[in-house]
Formats: sequence, structure tokens, C-alpha cells
Amino acid sequence: MTTSPQTHTTAKASTDKRLQIDVWGDLACPWCYIGKNRLDQAIAASPHAEAITVKVHSFELDPHMSQEAKPNLELLAAKYSLSPADAARMEDKVAAIAHQEGLPYTGDRVLANSFDVHRVLHLADTLGLADQLLGVLQRAQFSGHANVYDHAVLTDTATQLGIPRNRVEAVLSSNEYADAVRADETQARELGITGVPYAVFDGRIAIPGSTDTGGYTNAINQAWSDQ
Repeated sequence: MTTSPQTHTTAKASTDKRLQIDVWGDLACPWCYIGKNRLDQAIAASPHAEAITVKVHSFELDPHMSQEAKPNLELLAAKYSLSPADAARMEDKVAAIAHQEGLPYTGDRVLANSFDVHRVLHLADTLGLADQLLGVLQRAQFSGHANVYDHAVLTDTATQLGIPRNRVEAVLSSNEYADAVRADETQARELGITGVPYAVFDGRIAIPGSTDTGGYTNAINQAWSDQ
């Protein structure tokens, strides 16, 4: 589905002649994966690319999902009362879109509770690495190459980006950043966000749901020119 920018108001965190894009999403969300790729392309093509930052916000599509990883197709079939074949066909349609955009994608992957992933992303945010880590985790998950919900895999992935291993381990062995995840989700409810991806440009222009690269480009240009 393609959506158009909407006027929206959040606390403005950017400074003059900088543009912050706040994005709510969940690792389990295929459209967040595709949407991030499109947003990244729009940013890269912008003459203001160096002045644009992306702020990652937490949103759990299924807060009650098990901590134990389970096959995605099995969960999809159960959620929508589909046959295994219909679940596979549903994923094939998304895969075709992802592949057209050069993204690896398979329905043969696993899913688990994403709360701990969100907490590690908040740790990464303190080092300016949240958006980068999210991209690496998305690609690993949707390619089917790794169970990124596994603490060992999550720790290794984060440390490969330069996040101190002892800090990742400390977060995963505690409740650190749990309040930050909940705060993001509270803000999402206050903004009326019920699905992801959801992007807010310069605290004023919102794009709920998925859009194409051109839609993100238009939002960037509008937000920049309105400053």
C-alpha cells in the first residue's frame, strides 16, 4: 500500500538545517525491511543527505510472542488460518517485491519475541549505531541466514559493528532499556500509531504504512523546505 505524507506533530529534536526522521518499526515486519531500504535510497539521493539522521523507535507487533524461535510460515498460517501452501504464497508475493529492490528475502525464516532486540537497539542508539544495526539484523533475518533473536547471535552481530560486547551482554542479562522501549510504544499510542513502518519527518510530516522511494523523497523535500 502506498501512502501520502500527513501533517503530524511530535517533539522536534532536530537543530536548524538538520532533518531528523523518526521511524517506528519492528524487526519482524517485512514492510519495515522494505521501507527502510526505500528510505535509505531517498536519503542517499538527497542533496541534504549529510544533514539527515534517522532515529529508530520501538514497536512490537506481537508483544506476547514466545521467546522461543518458531518457523515464520507456521506462525503466519496459524495467525491467519491459512494452509501451509497459502502461507507460502503470501510470503512469495512479498519476496517478489523485495527481490525487485535487490533485497534478500525468504519466508523460510524464524520469528521470536523482539523485545530484547529493541533493547539492544536502544543501546546501539547511544553510540549512533541503531539504524545501522537494524539494517544488518533485518538483512540477516529476512535472508533466513540467522536467528537474530538468539542472544548469542544478537551479541555477535552488535559487537561486529563496534558495540562493546560487555555492554550488550549486560543489557541482555538485565532489564536495561526496557523503560526506553515502553516509552517509544507509549509515544506511538499517543500518536495513534497502530501499524508499522511509521515515519515522521522533522516532527511534522508523517508517512504511516509503506510508501515508495518517491514518497519518502517528497517528504524529505517538503520537511526541508518548510524549515
